[in-house]
Order: sequence, then C-alpha cells, then structure tokens
Amino acid sequence: MNKFVEYFKIIPIFNSLDIYAQEKARLRKNGMIIDDFDLLIGASAVANNMVLVTANEQHFSRMSNITIENGAKLESLHNRGRV
Repeated sequence: MNKFVEYFKIIPIFNSLDIYAQEKARLRKNGMIIDDFDLLIGASAVANNMVLVTANEQHFSRMSNITIENGAKLESLHNRGRV
C-alpha cells in the first residue's frame, strides 16, 4: 500500500479557496453551476498550476484558467499508437 501512495502528491486546498469563491460566484451569476466538490477540485488544479485529467471536459471547461486533458481520449490515442 505504501508504494501505491508514493505515486500521489497531496496538495493543500487552502490556497484554492479564493479561486473557488470567485468561480462559484461567476458561474452562479451566469447560470453555469458546477457541483461544489468538482469546483473545489478544479480550483485546486488552477491554484497549483496543474492539469486536470478528466473525461468530463464540458463540465470543467466552464471554469476560467483551467487546463484540462481528457484521460479517456489520451488512452484511446495511446491504444491506437498515436501517442
């Protein structure tokens, strides 16, 4: 189990809370609400300059300044020898 955990980096969420609040207000104002936990995940990615890997591009693309990679598409391309 310890080897498995070593592959992951735990990031704090405290530096993400300002982005979370700004995005929540902006999205609510524009009628593009995102679930709170998803919004926190996205805000954490933005705050830590990380790429968010998700198959839910449409959902997370509502956020400002987020970089998204679709893991399902990447795997599909890899399986076809294109990556």
